[in-house]
Amino acid sequence: MPYKRFETEGFEIWVGKSAKANDELLRRYTWKEDIWLHAKDVAGSHVIIKTQSGMVPTKLVLERAAALAAHYSKNKTASLAAVMYTPCKYVRKVKGSLPGAVKVDREKVILVKPEGPEDI
Repeated sequence: MPYKRFETEGFEIWVGKSAKANDELLRRYTWKEDIWLHAKDVAGSHVIIKTQSGMVPTKLVLERAAALAAHYSKNKTASLAAVMYTPCKYVRKVKGSLPGAVKVDREKVILVKPEGPEDI
């Protein structure tokens, strides 16, 4: 699989393993209502919160996924990191762009402390 899998409050959180894996994760494994997260303005893994029909991730699930996005990025050692998030339907690959590079519309930003799976 092109991702690592974690679980919080019944929601699966998937973390891309590389730039190519990020592309594959977004193209083959996501649904339009899944939530996509990525550390803002730095290289890092794409993080997906898998949503189930009618279920909206809680604030805690969003914060934990954002903490993982910050941890698996160049902001890993920051005391606070900005992480953007949006439904997957607003994330698209631009033809000819580098692996892992995407265009994002309607993003929101959350500030979190980077935390790996051992911290959560």
